[in-house]
Amino acid sequence: METAKIAEYYDVTLGSYQKHWYKDYSSYSLHYGLWEKGTKSLHEAFINTNKFLAETAAIKAGDVVLDAGCGVGGSSIWLAKSIGCKAVGVTVSPKQQREATRLAKENGVEHLAEFYVKDFTNTGFASESFDVVWGLESICYADNKLDFLKEAFRLLRKGGRIAVCDGFKQRDPQNREEEINLQRYEEGFALPAVSLIEGFRSDLEAAGFQNISYWDKIEQVTPSSKRIYNMCRLTYPLIKLVKRFKLNSTTLQVLDKNAGAGIAQYKLVKSGLAGYGLFYAEK
Repeated sequence: METAKIAEYYDVTLGSYQKHWYKDYSSYSLHYGLWEKGTKSLHEAFINTNKFLAETAAIKAGDVVLDAGCGVGGSSIWLAKSIGCKAVGVTVSPKQQREATRLAKENGVEHLAEFYVKDFTNTGFASESFDVVWGLESICYADNKLDFLKEAFRLLRKGGRIAVCDGFKQRDPQNREEEINLQRYEEGFALPAVSLIEGFRSDLEAAGFQNISYWDKIEQVTPSSKRIYNMCRLTYPLIKLVKRFKLNSTTLQVLDKNAGAGIAQYKLVKSGLAGYGLFYAEK
């Protein structure tokens, strides 16, 4: 995992996420959100995702959950407040870790939610110390998904569960336009190669997991995908303009690519290349 590159991406874009994505919501979510039937707001979509993962993995009070790629701690804080389980979040961004720790204290769950700067493919935690491994739009950042899954398998107790909700490819690109959009998407979000759905299933099997299930949720995330697309269509030209008249700083380069990725991701959804769903499996 290119941890420095990923940490830089999230350190630079954290302010944008706070301002444009979750500023009015207590979920502190950096993910798309599931627009299930009757969903009225982005906040509800965020909570729908947390509930879906928690119910699928049958998380209960007393469980210890590894929030692999925890962002600013939104899922860990929700788990602690809503279920009463212990959540341990890891991120490669010190800035995210500090913000997650602050938010946990602000929400009164610092005794249940704790956060560390660690690589989720090599955490250093003791074997068989978790009941659940939770990955919400974070495992896509592993260079080698099998490395993460082997580490997750090591960390889980016998009978432990893994839930990975993420973006995947439904197929490989079929033309040059799709190749360009996929490249813009991966580069702009600081992603290594996105997994094919069946490729990730094979990696789960190779890591030793069993009872593997997958739920297709691309339809439920499409409203958020379109929302990101519309926001980025507005900001992308502005960033280009600022770059033209100011020094082309690292921050501007990251924001420029990020806005381009926001446009590309919706095009991939509409073309049928992009997939999204939840994998569940057991040790």
